[in-house]
Amino acid sequence: MTYFLLAIFIGVSLVINQAAISLILGICFSIIKNKYSLTSIKVNGTSFLKAGIILLGGTISLGSVSEISLNYLPLVSLYVLMIFLVGFLLGRILKVEKKHLILLVAGTAICGGTAIASLAPVIKAKTEALVSSISLVFLLNLLAIILFPLIGQYLGMSEKDFGIFAALTIHDTASVLGTASIYGEESVVYASVIKLGRTLWIIPMILSFSLYFKNKDAEYYFPYFIIFFLAFVLLGTFVDLNQDLLIIIKRITSALFLLGLFFIGAQFNLTTLSKLTIQPIIFAITLWLIIITTTLLIFYV
Repeated sequence: MTYFLLAIFIGVSLVINQAAISLILGICFSIIKNKYSLTSIKVNGTSFLKAGIILLGGTISLGSVSEISLNYLPLVSLYVLMIFLVGFLLGRILKVEKKHLILLVAGTAICGGTAIASLAPVIKAKTEALVSSISLVFLLNLLAIILFPLIGQYLGMSEKDFGIFAALTIHDTASVLGTASIYGEESVVYASVIKLGRTLWIIPMILSFSLYFKNKDAEYYFPYFIIFFLAFVLLGTFVDLNQDLLIIIKRITSALFLLGLFFIGAQFNLTTLSKLTIQPIIFAITLWLIIITTTLLIFYV
């Protein structure tokens, strides 16, 4: 029964071919599955989105990646550092527990759940702090996927502008690309390159906190999919891919994004909401709103 229902939901998602709808269908599937105690299905939606990012590289020229990187990576670095600074100051004001605060700031500044999961064992955070932080980031990402395209359309953002906006303000790489895919192909290109620049900050972050907490046994996570993305960029640049093949790659990429967002939505669980405490919620939302407001004031007002 579970797999039959899953096949129907995925089929509808692919036919409608709209990222936000795929996410909502995933949430609906999760609610129905939990309500009727159907067989649990654990599929990592971010894996589909990472595969989509890698394939996307074949449609982007090396020149475009270089230009975007040179123009925006200094800004990305400044953003990451400022989020850490503002986050720690805000956390002290709101009196958020230290390790919980570090997880939330890292997830907001760099790459959401990936940064949180990688950093938790380094700082020896409690399981409750880890689960709460990932749940909060997950919920904020859901809101971003649904609301940000509407904000972009209301403000009349171009595809380029929206890609930059999404890359600078949304937590997870997967959610950034899923949101950008709703807006257009150029939006996805800018969002992917700029967000991958943020993701690379996970390496100095883990090194820094392992030294601070004197954790010599810390395991360092490297986002290897970035290497594959760059390899496909080189492939697309130096190998002449005909137009028909590029269209097929873009269609497969679109399908992977849809599947990724569906399975991210399918991870939604109402019980996680009851476990969240008020201080981290206020902190995470306030920090996120500061970032969103600052970005809009700098670029679009």
